[in-house]
Amino acid sequence: MPADVQERAEAADRVVFLVVRLSLLTLVVLLLHGSLISIHAVGLTSDNWKSAMALGVLASYVPLSLGALLQRLLPPDKIREDPESRGALTTWCGLTVLGSFSTEFWRAFCIAALIRLDLSTWVAVLVVAVAFGSSLLTISTGRAAGAAAFGGVAGFLFVKTGSLLAPLTMSLIAAGAHLYRVRQISSRIPVNLASFPRRYVTCPVCSASFDPRKVERTRRTFTCPECGEVLQYDAGGFTYFLVFLCLYGVPAFLYFLGYRYFSLLFISIVAVPLTFFVGIAIYSLIVPPKAKQKLSYGDSGLHLTDKTRRREDHRPTDD
Repeated sequence: MPADVQERAEAADRVVFLVVRLSLLTLVVLLLHGSLISIHAVGLTSDNWKSAMALGVLASYVPLSLGALLQRLLPPDKIREDPESRGALTTWCGLTVLGSFSTEFWRAFCIAALIRLDLSTWVAVLVVAVAFGSSLLTISTGRAAGAAAFGGVAGFLFVKTGSLLAPLTMSLIAAGAHLYRVRQISSRIPVNLASFPRRYVTCPVCSASFDPRKVERTRRTFTCPECGEVLQYDAGGFTYFLVFLCLYGVPAFLYFLGYRYFSLLFISIVAVPLTFFVGIAIYSLIVPPKAKQKLSYGDSGLHLTDKTRRREDHRPTDD
């Protein structure tokens, strides 16, 4: 397809996406206006908005980790086919917000309507989740299963809090993270190297690229196959930020949710390391891995001059 034709086709796709989401939102508003369901029943309320948003942020760990894992399993050239990888970023941000709100508004209305038909709460959540996933069966079975699981979690949040803010917060975080990953990965994949392995690292000593999973390694370190340097993953400043967030942010968040005294201490002991390891796992799936020299206690960085000197000391000399 010529470039100008493809660009017009992608612009038309974005217009279609906008029309579909606006149509869904308008339909739900009209159905809500013509029914006996109140706006409070679909979660349009400011009651307990802080705890609802906090629970939505906490639950977003599930779609974030699953989405990052599934995206790692996709070939890089498939990621370039995602329509969100092209076009104006501001346009896709607006479409993402509109899509998340219209979908969660529709989900809340359907659950509230099914409950008024004397269905149990969890049956209503299950029916809406399956219906949401079934709409994506034409794309792939895996996509439909993932959408159904996401819909189940979102429905649970709505029923648990009674507020639309909880599932909407989770949906916005998940959609924003997906948009960020797609744009970032697509921008750094060369066209002629679309199949280049994404888990390769570059040795900071000899600049060799290799897969750390296929070389000699221990639990924390691995060896460069070219120069033999012992390396380890470099998480950068994110690790320190995450440690600070877990040690201070998680207990403060639990205190905000109403936990006190021994319950706060017990839950913090479980939640702090769990949040840290899940955060590291998500970070490693989203951000390309980097390698650094294994540092001994007291070292603060690379010692390339020492490495050069060691190499010179081992050069063969003429007798």
